[in-house]
Amino acid sequence: MNIYTYLTLKASNTAFQLAFGILTTYIFLRILTPDVFVSYILISAIGSYSTLADLGCSSLVYVNLRKAYLDGDDLGAALQEALAAFLIYSAVVLLVLFVVSALIIATIIENHGAPLNLVLYLLFWLLLLPWNMVRITANALDLYIPFEAFELARRVVVTGLLVVLLAGVDVRHYLIATNVVWGTCFVVAAFYGRPLFAECGARKGTIAAAAVRLYRDRLTSMKAAAAFNVSAFTIYVFPYFVIPAMSFPRDALVVYDMFYKVGRFGATAYRVAGDAFLPMQTRAVHEGRTRDLMSSVGRVLAFQCIIFLIGAICLLVGSARIFPVLLNGKVEIGHTIVLMMVVMLFLELIQLTLEVILINTGLFRPMAKLYVAVLTALGTVAIGSYLFKLSFPLFLGTYVLVYGVGAILHIPLFLRHLGRAKSRQPD
Repeated sequence: MNIYTYLTLKASNTAFQLAFGILTTYIFLRILTPDVFVSYILISAIGSYSTLADLGCSSLVYVNLRKAYLDGDDLGAALQEALAAFLIYSAVVLLVLFVVSALIIATIIENHGAPLNLVLYLLFWLLLLPWNMVRITANALDLYIPFEAFELARRVVVTGLLVVLLAGVDVRHYLIATNVVWGTCFVVAAFYGRPLFAECGARKGTIAAAAVRLYRDRLTSMKAAAAFNVSAFTIYVFPYFVIPAMSFPRDALVVYDMFYKVGRFGATAYRVAGDAFLPMQTRAVHEGRTRDLMSSVGRVLAFQCIIFLIGAICLLVGSARIFPVLLNGKVEIGHTIVLMMVVMLFLELIQLTLEVILINTGLFRPMAKLYVAVLTALGTVAIGSYLFKLSFPLFLGTYVLVYGVGAILHIPLFLRHLGRAKSRQPD
């Protein structure tokens, strides 16, 4: 695999992902009122939160499939587990779509007279769950470059459809088109994946047995992976659900949405370098080559430091112009919030560099304990903020502080794991 070709494709995908997130806020606030936009924010949060149904299964599938691939073992059982997980995720998508659609139609979730639009928007986000298993399977088999090339084509089309909204295209037509794109992607994935799964003897009976292996026979690993996955995701999105219950200003949720997007943009950019070097890192850990592992970590950090500096400069110098344009002058983001965004970007640099290695080499249990502890601390912060009626900036500052402690604790965890890998290195 040419690592620089992969890095270029990852960078291109990241650029379009960032552009899509920015343009969504920019365009939706120009064609929708803030009240309607808040409903779309809530729906996207629900759709994103539904990825927790993964329960860490994708990480477990990746580790098992990657190990079998690197060892040169038969891939049949691991591929059957991947297909079983994909089908389970597809069922989850249908279930969540049905339940949340009922809430939208019943106006328990405010639909502003256009329930179908919110349902279609929900479906767009929900389909990320089964698509993640397609990505995991391709990456475990060193099909990084073909998948990233295809993913780039998908992002280009979806971003182009979003921009067309500025020309006066109806929102519903846009949402239908984006889901048609999703359907096309799954059809193409099925076309190329079918021979591979047929070769491994994937049938109803074998897929059912693979599901049992995942959720029963590997229960200990699954519980640890699930605890990590749920905690890691909830750390980022739980403020979406607690902020409306607080005595914060009405626009606090929109401010947090921008804070979250800046953080996720940074995390996505960091993952460009992290994911590009992941094949090399998993091989190094598998073979006990500690020096090669540390060399790749150093290169990843170098790339990510450049990304952090660019992001920090843009925020500190350009926030006074960038945010008013993005938010159409309807919501103000103060200098204190901007500083918290910069700190969050730095903390993510530390956390994500080490998290990628630790999780993708199977260190589920210690990571789960760390993330559950951080989430518990954040839950305490939320309760304290509600009881003592803290201001929104103070709540957010405490959130960043607790997150930072968790990020720093990745360092001793990585060093301990590194010591174990070194002890396995042959003389």
